[in-house]
Amino acid sequence: MDYLGDLFPYAAQFYNDYYYRFQPYFVPLYRILLSSQLYFYRRIFPNLYPIYVLTNNGLHSLSTDAPDILTLAILAIALIVSLRVLDYMRRTIMYWVGLAIRMALWLAVGGIGVYVWQRGFDQSMKDFGFIWGLLQGLGDEGERIGGQKARRRERDATRMAGAGKRGRTRGAGW
Repeated sequence: MDYLGDLFPYAAQFYNDYYYRFQPYFVPLYRILLSSQLYFYRRIFPNLYPIYVLTNNGLHSLSTDAPDILTLAILAIALIVSLRVLDYMRRTIMYWVGLAIRMALWLAVGGIGVYVWQRGFDQSMKDFGFIWGLLQGLGDEGERIGGQKARRRERDATRMAGAGKRGRTRGAGW
């Protein structure tokens, strides 16, 4: 810890050279930042201002004081409350996502019903058969192309494995 004592004169010199000289310029910036934060919580969200003050004071005391049992208990309670709030938010989001999926499913069923009602059952079955055949053809074509790529990768892998044994590849002398 002796080297920290050696750094103090440099820190003091830095403070005197830069911060003290430009302090009149820094003070308005600090006031703007602090007042904008206070303005935000006081004017825009007046209901959140007491919570902001409470958490700000609590965090300040936690960062400056030595922790005791009461502080640890408050932290545990804050953790439990925050986990409860996050669980509530997760359940709310999952409810709305599930509702959107159910709505989309029922809209699709209704749309198919309206389509069948307007086109007629026989013409709808022909259209469905056409779409089913198109999707099967696309699936078969995808399997064919995927098989070709897989065979090409296997062929390249066996060729590279054999080439390494012969020593004819780039960097084989290393």
